[in-house]
Amino acid sequence: MFGYVMANASSLSKEEKEVYKAHYCGLCKVLREHYGQKAIMALSYDMVFLEMVLADLTDSDETKGKERCIPHPVKEHEYIITAYSEYAADMQMLLGYYSLLDKVKDEGKGKSEEKKMRALLPDLEKKYPRIAVAIKTGLDRIGENEEKNSKDAETMSLLFGTILGEVFVYDDTSFFRDDLRSLGCALGRFIYLLDAWCDRKKDEKEGAYNPLSNDITESRMKEMLLDAAASASAAFERLPLDQHIFILRNILYSGIWSKFKEEKK
Repeated sequence: MFGYVMANASSLSKEEKEVYKAHYCGLCKVLREHYGQKAIMALSYDMVFLEMVLADLTDSDETKGKERCIPHPVKEHEYIITAYSEYAADMQMLLGYYSLLDKVKDEGKGKSEEKKMRALLPDLEKKYPRIAVAIKTGLDRIGENEEKNSKDAETMSLLFGTILGEVFVYDDTSFFRDDLRSLGCALGRFIYLLDAWCDRKKDEKEGAYNPLSNDITESRMKEMLLDAAASASAAFERLPLDQHIFILRNILYSGIWSKFKEEKK
């Protein structure tokens, strides 16, 4: 379900592309160092966006370097690590586990990987109790509605949005917690709806659950996505961001629509 919150690279300058890629590589490096080489399979640009927002919001120091890695063994590439890279990596693994669990449930695939990732849960749940409870509670409610074959896409997307809203709140005592929660929630709604739209034909063919009714039109889908995107943008613009504002705006105003435009074509 993740992988929709990414930049529109064609609209970024060369320097902006390099910075964006360096943050991605930094998160990849932290994932590898904390969870092993295979953990990079869970890596998504969604958590890069989260890391960059939190780092920009708090003017976090950046640790820069160059390295070679297994995916890029020939040429050294730059990476940027901030105080929130570890948090973003932890969230990637926590969300990745439940995403894999859902795949096992729906497709019967990934059982061995799920077993290995399950071993990480106790430490992550102990480290982030508020977020762990929010994820489990939200996914349980989503599962209950799926069993009822609910076609209330707005309600279903809000349940997922509530989960991501908590993930975006690194510190629940932060002055910016409400806007961060609103930003995450709106993005979660957008991701859930867009994922349902992109998967609708495959789900129908396979007899899998999809929250969208069969008569939903492209126009109606766009309305729902615009509502979620507008809410995300409103919360985003209330945050005092400056360092990477052009990259972050590119993601929020252009990049997240890439998959919808591809589907339309």
